[in-house]
Amino acid sequence: MMKPLKRLSLLVMLCVATSIQAQQDPFWLIHRLGHWWLGVIEEASLPINLTFGVADGELKPFLYSPMQSSEPMIATKWSLDGDTLRINHKETGVRLTLVWNAADSTFDGTFRQGMLRTKLHLEPTDSLFRLVRPQTPRPPFPYSEQEVTIVRKKASVTLAGTLTIPEGEGPFPAVVLISGSGQQNRDEELMGHKPFLVLADWLTRQGIAVLRYDDRGMGGSKGEVTNATSFDFADDAEAVFDWLRHHPMVDKRHVGLLGHSEGAMIASVVASRNRHVDFVVFLAGPGTSGADILLQQNTRIMQLNGVPPMLNDRHTEFLRQVFLRIDTLSPDRYQEAFVALCDSVAMGLSADERKQASLRKSDAVALALQLKNPWFKTFLSFDNSIYLKRMRCPLLAVNGDLDCQVLPCNLDAIAAATDGRAVVKLMPGLNHLLQHCTSGSTAEYFQIDETLAPEVLALVAQWILERVK
Repeated sequence: MMKPLKRLSLLVMLCVATSIQAQQDPFWLIHRLGHWWLGVIEEASLPINLTFGVADGELKPFLYSPMQSSEPMIATKWSLDGDTLRINHKETGVRLTLVWNAADSTFDGTFRQGMLRTKLHLEPTDSLFRLVRPQTPRPPFPYSEQEVTIVRKKASVTLAGTLTIPEGEGPFPAVVLISGSGQQNRDEELMGHKPFLVLADWLTRQGIAVLRYDDRGMGGSKGEVTNATSFDFADDAEAVFDWLRHHPMVDKRHVGLLGHSEGAMIASVVASRNRHVDFVVFLAGPGTSGADILLQQNTRIMQLNGVPPMLNDRHTEFLRQVFLRIDTLSPDRYQEAFVALCDSVAMGLSADERKQASLRKSDAVALALQLKNPWFKTFLSFDNSIYLKRMRCPLLAVNGDLDCQVLPCNLDAIAAATDGRAVVKLMPGLNHLLQHCTSGSTAEYFQIDETLAPEVLALVAQWILERVK
């Protein structure tokens, strides 16, 4: 759903050097050229690298975000005062204050970006942090690939994707992959993981054609995003589905939808109204309303972060009261109303307790801004059980028992909404991305090398093939 928490753009790899001036030439800096340090922004589980090097004949600060781009971002302002290094990057709003600890060759300080301010500890390492993703498929592939474009003229939307077709004469059963919340590319790429690429590769090797596509506004796809909601994305998915059914290598009788997280909601909308959808697969899909999902999600994530139950309850109550009020207020009154509500719910709490419970004024203001977004407001009122009740095609719903974003209780809601027709599978030891994990926390996502649990890949392929025999 929220991937993770709307995929916060806090990932910043840092490569730092400082311009040497006559009065500013510290011994400890000069003798550490080419050395590297590594730390992690705990709140977002994002790695930070620090190094000192020479560029254009002089030492300069550089920012790197290798998981997003291989191009450097040159710091716009910096200073070095004794053992204290300060670095600013205007475009990203990143500000660092780091103090050198000569005793153990580490740095300690603070990282700031937007409303985030957190401590940062950097330790020596051998090189720039790199992700290991052993499941990412590498060519050559034992199947064909086609680059496709689907145009929705009336909506001014162009969707670009990749169709993988098994070896053989065909026609083949086929499936459309639908990504979760936030604009994502056709591989549903996140923190170096490419789950849809891994899934498409596996299913195609099993004899199932797969079409995955860039969300509008991503990759090769175009279309209005700012005011788009899940229903607009459902129209996109249905256009892709209809296009795929008419491909000469596809068996039009056996074409289905597979959605991850919010993508499962989108699949429900399409399947509830399009009688040609032959089957649907949910990976961590909701069975209730978006408001319920967010309440469950926030409560669980706070538990994993060690927030005391009393503070967790206060935060949940604040969100519940906000969700009850949004339809009774005009958007221009959100901020004033939510700040007042936040103060009321947080009454009696210390400043530190309000911070732990995310009940500061800044938290209320940020939530007010989010709720003005059409997608977010629609998501809250979107009740997936309504569309599940209208579906008549076979459904496989899979959840990890450690999922902290779409909790396992959603499987019960899915079973109830479909009167037991759905096949529901609770997978032990898996998180929201269907990875083997320790706690299920979003903090673990980038640390896990595995992209998709093999048992999930096997289950999905087997179930689809059994449906289409």
